[in-house]
Amino acid sequence: MPRHPDRLIERLAQPEAARLIAASGTAVVFAGSVEQHGGHLPLGTDTFAAQSIAERAAARLGTVAVSLGPVGIAHYHLAWPGTLSLSPGTLISVFGDVCDGLARAGARRIVSVNWHEGNSATLRLAADQAQVRHGVQVVMAETHVITHTLFPDEMEFTHAGSMETAAVLAFDPALVHLEHATPASDRAAGEAAHALFRRPDVYPVMRDFHHVAETGWYGRPELATPERAEQIAEAVADHVVRQVREIWVALGDAGVPGSPSAAGGSGGSPPRAGTALPVAEGQ
Repeated sequence: MPRHPDRLIERLAQPEAARLIAASGTAVVFAGSVEQHGGHLPLGTDTFAAQSIAERAAARLGTVAVSLGPVGIAHYHLAWPGTLSLSPGTLISVFGDVCDGLARAGARRIVSVNWHEGNSATLRLAADQAQVRHGVQVVMAETHVITHTLFPDEMEFTHAGSMETAAVLAFDPALVHLEHATPASDRAAGEAAHALFRRPDVYPVMRDFHHVAETGWYGRPELATPERAEQIAEAVADHVVRQVREIWVALGDAGVPGSPSAAGGSGGSPPRAGTALPVAEGQ
C-alpha cells in the first residue's frame, strides 16, 4: 500500500470527505517544517515525511489526511536563509481550528502525525486545548522517533542523513539530489551534541542548530535507497495504526472493534465535549 494522495482532504469532493470522516469518526492531521537540510534534500523534508506517513495511515483507517500547513516551529534553523518558522501560538491556533472543523464533520478521534522535533512540545499543548474545547481525543504519533526506533542501525537519528533521505525518497525520489550535497558536519560530534537536546530528564532547549552541526547537517544520506525507503514508510504507517488502535481500545473507545465498551463492557465512554483525556508524552 504506497502513498495515498487521494486521502488528502483538499483533493476530495465535500460529500466524499464528509462520508469518510463521519463513517470512521476519525481524521489524521500532519505537521512538518520548512527548514534547511543541506543541498541534497528539500526545505520541506519534514513536511513531506509527515505527509507520506499520514496518507498511508489515513488509508488504513478509512479516513482523510489533513495538513496543518508546511511550516512548523523551526526558529533555530533561521540562520540558513529559506528556513521558515511559526510562533508556537500560531501552530496551536491552526491545530485547534482544524480540529474544530473535523469535529463538526463527525471526527471524535484525531491522529496527529508529526516528523519535526521542534513541533512536538507545541503540538502536545495544541492537542490538550483541542480535547478540552472540541471534545476530540488526540493520539500523537512522532514518526521520526518511530522510524529510528524500528530501524535503529539503518535509520540514523541525524539531520538530513539516511532517515530523512529515506523519508523523502518514500514521498518523491525526484526531490533527493545527493550530487548537490554541501559539506557535512562530523557525524560523531553531531550525534553527541544532538543527544544533549534529546535527553529525557535534564536538557537544554534548542536555540541555534549550529550547536549541533556547524554546516547545518550531518549523517549518511547515501545509505538510503528508494526500495528500502518504501518498505520502511509502510512499516512505520503500520506501526502508527496498530498503536493508535491499541490506545483506543485501552481507553474504552466505543467506536473501535474489540474495545470493552464496544462489546458492552465497562471500559469507558466516548470522549465528551469539554472533557480532556490523557495523551502520550511528546518526544
